[in-house]
Amino acid sequence: MVTPSSFCLLDSPWISCTVAPGGDAELVSLRQIFDGSCPLLAVRGDSPTQDYAVLRLILAIYWRAHAIAAAEGGTGVRKWRRKSWSEATSGAPDEIVLDYLSECADRFDLLHPEAPFMQVCDLETAKGNRQEVRRIIFEAEGDYFTTRSHEGRSHLSLAEAARWLVHIHAYDYSGIKSGAIGDPRVKGGRGYPIGTGWAGSTGGTVVLGANLRQTLVLNTAPLVFARVEDDLPVWERPPDSAAQRPHPTPTGPVDLATWQARRVRLFMDGGVVREVLVSNGDQIPDAGANVLDDPMTPYRFSRNKSKRDRDVYFARPYDVQRTMWRSLEPLLALEGDLPVPKGEKPSRRPANLDALAELSEDGIDLSMVDLRLISTEYGPQQSSAGPTIDARIGFPRALLSTENSVTRRYALTSARATVDAAISLGRFAGRLLQAAGGEYAFRPSPTDGLLSRLEPGFQEYLRDLAVADAERASAAWQRTVRDAVLVDARELLQGAGPRALIGRTIVINGQEKETSAALIFDQLKNDLRRDLRLIDPAQHTQKEPHHGS
Repeated sequence: MVTPSSFCLLDSPWISCTVAPGGDAELVSLRQIFDGSCPLLAVRGDSPTQDYAVLRLILAIYWRAHAIAAAEGGTGVRKWRRKSWSEATSGAPDEIVLDYLSECADRFDLLHPEAPFMQVCDLETAKGNRQEVRRIIFEAEGDYFTTRSHEGRSHLSLAEAARWLVHIHAYDYSGIKSGAIGDPRVKGGRGYPIGTGWAGSTGGTVVLGANLRQTLVLNTAPLVFARVEDDLPVWERPPDSAAQRPHPTPTGPVDLATWQARRVRLFMDGGVVREVLVSNGDQIPDAGANVLDDPMTPYRFSRNKSKRDRDVYFARPYDVQRTMWRSLEPLLALEGDLPVPKGEKPSRRPANLDALAELSEDGIDLSMVDLRLISTEYGPQQSSAGPTIDARIGFPRALLSTENSVTRRYALTSARATVDAAISLGRFAGRLLQAAGGEYAFRPSPTDGLLSRLEPGFQEYLRDLAVADAERASAAWQRTVRDAVLVDARELLQGAGPRALIGRTIVINGQEKETSAALIFDQLKNDLRRDLRLIDPAQHTQKEPHHGS
C-alpha cells in the first residue's frame, strides 16, 4: 500500500461516533460534526478515556471558535447559549466553527512534513530508538488483559492512530520516557517522570445532551469566554520542538483540553502506523496545584498544601470503587451543604454543572441532568495504566440550584447514610467471624455487594426527588436500605455456623466481653438506627439530615 502524503483531520473520517441509539459507530471528520450533514449522538471510540479525550478536543475547537466570535461581536454568554442551543437542536450548520476550522486547516494534517498534528516532525533519540505502535494504546502495551489481538497491536490505521494520539497527550502514565534530542531535561538518554497527562489527574464530567451538538453546548461554562487572548490551543501556537515550552503554565480551558504532555512522532509504513516515539512534553506546574480552569472536573481542597493566606485545590479524580456513592458530593455539594472537619474546606464541583444551574434564565428547558463520569487510576508512582471507570448518573437539575440547599442536603446525606449502613453490614460480617472463633476483620464483599444492588434504586430515588417530597422520599429510601441490610444480615447469620450462635468470650482493650450472633445482630440494628436517622428522627436531637458518626 502506498503511504499517503496527507491525512487532514478536518475532512478525513477518524472520529468514532454513534448515529442511532444502540447502533454501530461510524467514522466522521471534524467538519461533519459541525456541518449538519449527519445527526450524531455521541463520541464512542475504543475506550471511555479515548472518548473523553477526543470529546475534549472537539470541545476545545468549539470553545475557541465561539469565544473568539463572542469577543469580536460583544455577545453575552446567555445570548450565545440560546442561539447555540437552537442550532444544536435543529442540526443547523455551525458556521462559526466551520469558518474557524478553515482558518486553521493547515495545522490539522496528521502527516504534515513540518507541523504534523500534535506531533514533533523531527523527534528522535540519540540511538534512533522507536517503539511499537501499541505504546500509545492505553491498555494494549502488555501481552495480557487486552482486547486487541497481536495484529491489532502491531499497526494502526491513520484514523485509529489519530484517536490514540489525542489520548496519549491526555492520559499517558508517568515514568521514564525516551530521551529526545533537543530536550535539555534528558539525562543519560532518558526522560525522567513529569507526571501523567492532564485528563488523567481529573474526574471527567460530561453533561450529556440529546445529541453531540447539545452535549457541546451543555459543557461550555462561562469561564471559556474569559481569556480569549491567551487561552490558545496547540494548533494556534508555533509547532513544538522536542524541548518543553519555556515556563509552561495553563492559560485556560482550551489550553488544558489540548495540553501537550508528551512529544510524539508517528512512523508510517505501507499506509499504516507501525512505530512511534514518545518523549516527555510540557509539565503541568506544581503537580496541578490551583490549576482551576478545567470546567469538567471537580476540585478537592488540600489541607497539607494550603497556607494561611493561600488555599490550594487540586483536580479530583473519581473513585474507581463505589463510584456513584463517592461521586455525588463532588458533583452536587456547595459550601455549607455538609459539615466538614476543622481545617478542611468542601470540594468545588465542576464549572459545567454550575453553568447548568442558570439554564432556565437562558431559555433552555432541561429538567434532568444526565452525566457520564470517566476517570482512571494508575499503578505505583503513576508509571503504568490502571483501572478505568465509566459511570452514569442522573438527577433533577433543580438540585444544582443554590435555592434548593435543603433538598440537595437530603440527597447527599442519603448517599452518605447508605454507605454508612453498608459499612455497618461489613462490620457485622467481621464480628460474626470473631464470634465463631476467628479474628475480627472487616469484610468488604457484603458492603460492596449491597451497594451494587442498591445503586439502581438510588438512581431512581435521585431522579424522582422533588423539593416538596424530599424528606418523605429520603425517609422511604432509608427504610429500603435498612430492609436490604437486614435481609443480607440474616443470610450471613444462616451461614455463620453453630459456634457463632453459641458465642464466646473475647477481650477488647483488656476487658472481657461476651459475643454471639444474637448480640451482634442487635448491635447491627443499633448501628442502623445511628446510620439511617430519617427512619425514626425522634431518636435524634436533629431532624435536619446529617451524617452519622
